[in-house]
Amino acid sequence: MSKENSIYRSLDVIEKRINEKLTVESIAAEVNISKYHYMRLFREVVGDSVMDYINKRKLTLAADELLESNAKILDIAFDYGYDSREGFSRSFKTLMGVTPAEYRKNAQDIITVKFGKEYSNMKYAKTISTVYCEINEWIQKAKDLAAQMRQTYSHTNNVFWNGVAEQTENLICSINVILELVDSIAHKPDEITDGMKIVKIIDDTAFIAHSIAFQIELMEAREPENCNENLFAEKYRELAWLGVEKAKVTSDFFRELLLLVIEDMRKASGQKINNAINTGILVIESIPASHKYIKEEILHLIKVMSETPVELITMQMLDDSYFKIKLITITAKLRIDKTGNALFDNLQNLSDALYDASSFCGGVVKPVTDPSPEQQNVKVMQDIVYMENVIFFYANGEMDYLCRKLNGPEYQEQKDDFEEIKIKINDYRGVAFYAERDENDISVFKNITNKLSEIISDLYHVANNCGTHGGAIKLIADELSRLADKTRNLAEDTEGL
Repeated sequence: MSKENSIYRSLDVIEKRINEKLTVESIAAEVNISKYHYMRLFREVVGDSVMDYINKRKLTLAADELLESNAKILDIAFDYGYDSREGFSRSFKTLMGVTPAEYRKNAQDIITVKFGKEYSNMKYAKTISTVYCEINEWIQKAKDLAAQMRQTYSHTNNVFWNGVAEQTENLICSINVILELVDSIAHKPDEITDGMKIVKIIDDTAFIAHSIAFQIELMEAREPENCNENLFAEKYRELAWLGVEKAKVTSDFFRELLLLVIEDMRKASGQKINNAINTGILVIESIPASHKYIKEEILHLIKVMSETPVELITMQMLDDSYFKIKLITITAKLRIDKTGNALFDNLQNLSDALYDASSFCGGVVKPVTDPSPEQQNVKVMQDIVYMENVIFFYANGEMDYLCRKLNGPEYQEQKDDFEEIKIKINDYRGVAFYAERDENDISVFKNITNKLSEIISDLYHVANNCGTHGGAIKLIADELSRLADKTRNLAEDTEGL
């Protein structure tokens, strides 16, 4: 067990027993380390001595009760382990600068800067402890899956499965970043904006796990005779859904603290945007002709960026583009031979350019508030539209694969169907671009869902026409159908609110 884990566990012990008379010895015993080792580690991680932290935590909770209840001051003092009102008042005034009675009477006017800092530090420490415990289960599951992937496929020469193992290692790197950020907040509480990074990394890692699971399913649908017995697609799904759950829980814990922060973000410069666009052009030129769908995906991304005035390019747009390039890079590494190909260097350069541009994109982060049910539904629908666009990327890749595989005039009808479907996908994307950014117009979502339903019908039709070769196309249609149903239901629910 790491030293941070021991201290975070002890913070949880303190929180659960805060109304008792706590001692350093009793807490150290609960986390199975010696008293003196525990005292040293606690100060190193939290920045306070154990008893100073406990006393401050008792007083901050007591301050909450003074404002939120009509309980007598003496009763509150007893609740938090003080033997008398006088002793409680002395400790309270030392921290707050005022007596409990004065605080209750004029709290908003007399809260001192010193107390504000102490109060925030208490909340930071409690949040960090909770977050650490929440994501620990998910981290361990990811590590176990990575170890199993290495053991199962490390000695094979299969490009796809070796690629999956490599991407599993990348997931672990992302998770290690989460731990580093949690620890950085423990040592520098003022950097609470790292909480947003933690939630985003968890969310992105879960999404990538979903993506890998889907690609495993595609491979199994394409080559059912080579299905493995380890059910890795199912395990990746479990990992992804657990990550989604932890992202939500972590976000909820950080919500109150994020209300304290308004983060200034710098404006995106035209030079940064142009650099990303020019780098994207180099990527397009280095993509092999056999992987046209990857070229088309990046071309679409660069086209949107080029046609949007610089002053209208938002951090969200750049952030979405940056993440999509990560997904494209993973797919390229799984499907394209790396030998002697400049594509991967160019993809990394494009990723770096988008990240650089995103770092300079402007605006001010508004305080986080509880969204209305309508806003929650719209946000979910926007996320679904984003996922649909990712699935279309895989659909284009599978159709390109089948165009190469199905030779002969007898398959011309299927190839013509593929081209028509691609045209409809581009039409869908033209409308979906606005749906991902429109916060109010539910009719936009209903419109694209109707377009999506037509594409899904076409995919099922062409999958049937491809016979035994159509398994992966059918799987894609099934996934899009599930997303379309979810959007349709959410749109109807939102209109009824």
